[in-house]
Amino acid sequence: MAQAVRGVVKAGLMLGVAALPAAAQSLALPAADPVGIARSGAQVAYGYSLEAATTNPALLASLKEKVGFYVAGGMELASSQESLESNQKTWYTSDRNRAIGAFGLSMRISPKLTLGLKLDEPYLRHGQFGDDAPSRFLGDGIDLSAHRLEGQAAWALNPNMSIGLGLGVARLGYESSSVMRFGVPLDPSQPISGTNTVQGVVEQRVGQSGNKVVPSYSLGFRWAINPRWTLGATHQSGLKGDLDMSAGYRGASLGLFANDGLSAPPLGTGLRSPGILSASTPVAGGSGRLELPSQTAVGFRHRAHPMVTWEADLRWTAAGLRVPDFAQVSTPSGMVAAPAELPRGKGHFGLSTSVEVELGKFWTLRGGLALDQRAVEESMIEPLLGGGRTSAFSVGAGYKTWGGELSIGYQFRQSEDLSTRRLDGVWSSSGFRPTGTLERIEGMGHLLAIGYRKTF
Repeated sequence: MAQAVRGVVKAGLMLGVAALPAAAQSLALPAADPVGIARSGAQVAYGYSLEAATTNPALLASLKEKVGFYVAGGMELASSQESLESNQKTWYTSDRNRAIGAFGLSMRISPKLTLGLKLDEPYLRHGQFGDDAPSRFLGDGIDLSAHRLEGQAAWALNPNMSIGLGLGVARLGYESSSVMRFGVPLDPSQPISGTNTVQGVVEQRVGQSGNKVVPSYSLGFRWAINPRWTLGATHQSGLKGDLDMSAGYRGASLGLFANDGLSAPPLGTGLRSPGILSASTPVAGGSGRLELPSQTAVGFRHRAHPMVTWEADLRWTAAGLRVPDFAQVSTPSGMVAAPAELPRGKGHFGLSTSVEVELGKFWTLRGGLALDQRAVEESMIEPLLGGGRTSAFSVGAGYKTWGGELSIGYQFRQSEDLSTRRLDGVWSSSGFRPTGTLERIEGMGHLLAIGYRKTF
């Protein structure tokens, strides 16, 4: 038996390591609790698990106890990087860490009806590049979050089949920044003209932020085909809303340049540059629409042995990922905007697998692997949203103590290496132009949580 357990764990480790070279960091989190993280989100059909009911509300009907709850907290750490082939210099994002939390509750009202409540974080993305990053004109900072709260209900149609429904709200938060340049004329308070010529350009970071509470729902189905096999399916709604964005300058000006955008500025440009910034007004981008896609998944769970249970889920993430446009600046000579917006997402499939091994009365070991197709077109890849092929490898453990179970879960995410020629550019007095320099984009992340579950 010990050899069989070691074989299962070894196979999971080999699969996870083999997947890393073709990996990328995902915008969606597999879960915000340690059990879901350790399973890499593969728990659509995992009955008798309160944490799995966060993914599929129909699983509430499978719980053996009348009342149960769990609480969890942890950290998400993410880093993106870009490297120029021309000078082999690499830039990394800062603002890497975020706290995450989750909560779940279940209560059986009758043999047919079980109610629940969940709090989770389905989407999270953040990062801030330095002042001289080559892609700064096309966006240099992002902070996207979604906190979802849903009341749940599950109905047992018969002892082996149930359906579930979740209704609630999600709070969407979004912040972005990009670096812009503005022509500095002889008289900054007046429009640029033949007599009011540009003497140089000033560089300034401009950002915007906003939030919105939007409706959310989830649907679920569970069918215990026999004591060993279970089929589950779930649909998580997309989260969409028009955010109330506010824009402004972020920090002091980043530099002064001549009209070619590269050389040192003429004398006097530094004295006039504060005038053009004070005469200009940052405004929210053309669209404040934030759309996070829906997810539909189907999964099979198999109890291969009294000690070993595994599951495989196939997930479809719909097209429609969209973030608000970058902030703009109204100057005396007209509106100045970023040269490009962040890309929109496309529909794609994902596959998740997990294995759980029960060691005696107290210990449970968990592991998982997740793979996803590209979420954006390869030609539009950039470091803020990412969107390349995704893989992740996770491990975790649970220990029964204090009348419940204390669990820890960890997931490692490594980004697919991609190259592009669209990000590096020069912004002169006549506007932005790409240089065509080859740039390498990479990224990685870690997800860690600890939690406690108790049933009555």
